[in-house]
Amino acid sequence: MIGFPDKFDDITRPLLTDNLGQAGAEAAQKLAEQGYEIHAGLTPELAGQILTMSMEPNIREFCPKDSSERFTDQAATERWLAKKRAAFLLFKQEADGSLKLAGYGWSGAGSNPNAPKGDTTFAVRIGEAGQGQGLAAPFSWLIIAASASLYGARNFWLETWASNGGAVHTYHKIGFVTVAEQPGERQAADGQAIADTRIYMTLPNELLLPPSA
Repeated sequence: MIGFPDKFDDITRPLLTDNLGQAGAEAAQKLAEQGYEIHAGLTPELAGQILTMSMEPNIREFCPKDSSERFTDQAATERWLAKKRAAFLLFKQEADGSLKLAGYGWSGAGSNPNAPKGDTTFAVRIGEAGQGQGLAAPFSWLIIAASASLYGARNFWLETWASNGGAVHTYHKIGFVTVAEQPGERQAADGQAIADTRIYMTLPNELLLPPSA
């Protein structure tokens, strides 16, 4: 496997889809038709924008560690990147030509005993302004396809909460299969402890692109 990035980038770059296969090209086209584009990489400035988005209620409800640990400040994000994380950013093309952050996600080296043989962790978030537009599935697939093509990533896995029905539906839609469920509690955005079930999923490797030469 080619090494994942482990530090901030000076700039982000639009994701090229030439080597992402038909599914990747179709996902990019779907997003483009809605006025969105994907960039790869993460700068300190954009990490600050991610922090702001991560505090939106719809993200804090199920992913509180984004605002409390991963992106709390530049030092925290540097520590997170040092774990070998490839960041991907979903931008909305504004009328004046500027780009506005609409979502973020990542892949990287990591494993979990509840996802046997999982080598590549994966996550995706869509901001409030982008909810209900069908963005999560194509954005997720582009992250996966780009990670496979750019970094040789295989054996993707993820974890989510059963009550996060939209996310569970999206992951199943793009090919993830549930491999384990673990009853527990999660902390809601208001700090309340809620009984929930943690779901672990893996993506069959046959859905990925062939290994890079």
